[in-house]
Amino acid sequence: MSQTHPVTEEKVGLPYWADRVLEEHANVGGALPAEPIHDLRISLRRCIVIADLMREIDPVCDWKSIRKSARRTFQRLGTLRDTQVLTEWIEKFGTPGEAATDVLLEALKKKHEQDRTDARAALREFDRKQWRSWRRECSKHYRHVASNRPACESLVLEVWESVRDLGRRAQRGGSLLAYHRLRVGLKKFRYAVENFLPSMYDGWAPELKLVQDLLGEIHDLTVLDQMIVKSSGLFEESALIGWRKKVEDERSSRLHQYRARMAGKTSPLRIWREGLPAAKDSRSTGLARLEEWASYLTPDRTRVRRTARLALQLYDGLANCALIGKDSPIEERFILQAAALLEETGRFKKTKAYHKESYRMIRSISPPPGWTKKDLEFTALVARFHRRAFPYPDHEKLSVYELPLRQSLIQLAAILRLANALQAKPHRAVRRLHVENGPGYLVLRAEGFHDRDPIHSKLSAAKRFLEFVFQRSVHILAPGTSMMLPRLVRTAKSSHAA
Repeated sequence: MSQTHPVTEEKVGLPYWADRVLEEHANVGGALPAEPIHDLRISLRRCIVIADLMREIDPVCDWKSIRKSARRTFQRLGTLRDTQVLTEWIEKFGTPGEAATDVLLEALKKKHEQDRTDARAALREFDRKQWRSWRRECSKHYRHVASNRPACESLVLEVWESVRDLGRRAQRGGSLLAYHRLRVGLKKFRYAVENFLPSMYDGWAPELKLVQDLLGEIHDLTVLDQMIVKSSGLFEESALIGWRKKVEDERSSRLHQYRARMAGKTSPLRIWREGLPAAKDSRSTGLARLEEWASYLTPDRTRVRRTARLALQLYDGLANCALIGKDSPIEERFILQAAALLEETGRFKKTKAYHKESYRMIRSISPPPGWTKKDLEFTALVARFHRRAFPYPDHEKLSVYELPLRQSLIQLAAILRLANALQAKPHRAVRRLHVENGPGYLVLRAEGFHDRDPIHSKLSAAKRFLEFVFQRSVHILAPGTSMMLPRLVRTAKSSHAA
């Protein structure tokens, strides 16, 4: 199921950026120069994005604490960085010795001292020992996910969809707040591609950086304009108008450049989408992401994968016999595969009745691109009934659905239950299933099955339930074994008995 792609160790991924955070933290020093502060915030931002995306797929590592720690330091350094950037803009627009320029610089100077005090406190409070511990613990989890290209594509596609929606809101409403949110979303997309799809990043990096810089300068100019308005009582109205006009002209120019670049068929947003999985493939990449999530929660992944493989073989055999899949209201094969891969996630929290916990956990996760909440609801139901109580039509979890859908879910649960039974002792050697359709019966040819092995109670119950669901007797045989059918004995017309 999982496909791998090489992850460049150099300048990409959590191990690299976590180390860079420690390095830049040590480089900042007491003077708090602009460049090291900027570099530290860039490294922290990348760690925040990685932790954000990993939280969606890895519930084991403490990504929430990593994100919280990085975000707290990032934000407290942000006010100092904003002051440094505004100073550069004022020096660019202003004239040395001009009253308005001196007033604005003086106001920033006072704020700068307070911001430097807060930044020093933030740097002192940053726990380097804890950060190293997180780096050691979570780097292997990051590498595991980053090596699964379909799962990474699903993560990045979700971020792209968010950027697309933010872009539409910004273009439609035109508010500067909307453009600021778009800037944050675009930055997240850039860092997501860089760290989860590095092979795509090299080609996209120039355009990503350009549009991010345009939106960043628009934001800086907006903050500068707000500062000028707040300081309006400190200099003449003519100077106020002049300064605001300079800022507005520069901001309008960058807005125009951004809109022109993102419009039409050559929009980078379209190009980036073409490099990600097509709509028809998003189901598969979403399934890879769900499997990656389940891999951290399921103790025996090998057994679960074997069960999924047998369930799909049984489903395909029944579909070839025209017994399932025809005019179904759901995508049954995807639902069955997902249920098989996710059925034991509840073991992470419970040992008894874990199938019910799996049901709750599957329903609570966010659907990846290509999947819906309803899809996960159906997956949870099929996984819920892979053991214990049988999914009869009047069961409270199923009775809320229309009869055709209810029937599909019951059929999938019956298939999954039999696949699970074939993975229990003594039938774990079963590797492949082939279905033969006869008049009123089904033959399941099970490679690795031995006729001399007794059919234990679990397999017997699953077989009987499959018979009930498909209204056919079911015979499990080894390949090459002849099926013993009862002979019809004709009644003699006359008897020679005395």
